Amino acid sequence: MKSTIPYKGHIISFTFHKNSLKPTIIMLHGFLASTYCFRKLIPLLQKDFQIISIDIPPFGESEKSNTCLFSYDHIVDAIKFIMDDHSIDKAIFLGHSMGGQISLRFAYKHPNHIDLLYLIAPCSFMRHSPLLARAICHNPLSPFIARRLLKRKGVYEMLRHSIYHDNIITDEMLEHYKKPFLDKKIYPCIIKILNDHQGDLSEQALSTINTPAHIIWGKNDEIIPYEIGYELIKYLPKATLTTLDQAGHLLSEENPHQIAKIVSQWNRSSVPLSQ
Repeated sequence: MKSTIPYKGHIISFTFHKNSLKPTIIMLHGFLASTYCFRKLIPLLQKDFQIISIDIPPFGESEKSNTCLFSYDHIVDAIKFIMDDHSIDKAIFLGHSMGGQISLRFAYKHPNHIDLLYLIAPCSFMRHSPLLARAICHNPLSPFIARRLLKRKGVYEMLRHSIYHDNIITDEMLEHYKKPFLDKKIYPCIIKILNDHQGDLSEQALSTINTPAHIIWGKNDEIIPYEIGYELIKYLPKATLTTLDQAGHLLSEENPHQIAKIVSQWNRSSVPLSQ
């Protein structure tokens, strides 16, 4: 069921597949994506989990307002607000790319409210650049430049760059992934995201996360190289890594059955989950 919730200036859209007798999974997509990217994965997990899939502002159907804050900490607090609103004390997090870094930050800030981490090609080790952020944010032409760059690159080429088997790209996929960029209001938001970016968790911060984490990465990822996964497990105390052959960055589109199998098997073998 599609729902919205107001939080500190945002109207946040999310889908809620209710199953209160099962553990809750919170799904977080990557940069420029939306809950749509999990549409193949959700039906494979619905029998065993209650699922909340969030359109991280300003993406998907969440509000596109460049007066809001887009820092990772702010998004983490918004997710905790949604959990509290639905009386969910603990959840499993499944985050892709940017959503993976947000999941890690949630585990860092709220360790008592997370059971397991599934990180799909998570953003890692990116540092904040204050000078670059200010230069981009204060240039009045930046939204126009962002729009021109995305238009020139094209949604089809971005998907091809993210998927190993580009023959799975359909007209329906193109329409859905193209939809956010038809709204001019998203471009100032993208610029503000770059300005609000805090940088990824430091190695020291990662080493304090004791939540069991399973990292899944495609060996043909052209967006974030899978080798970063081997660096990440050096710092996460309870992390394991699975790499998938002939798979790119957008694994929920290419490999939903493999992800679902890993989630179900690893979930059963882990410590009992809070209900």
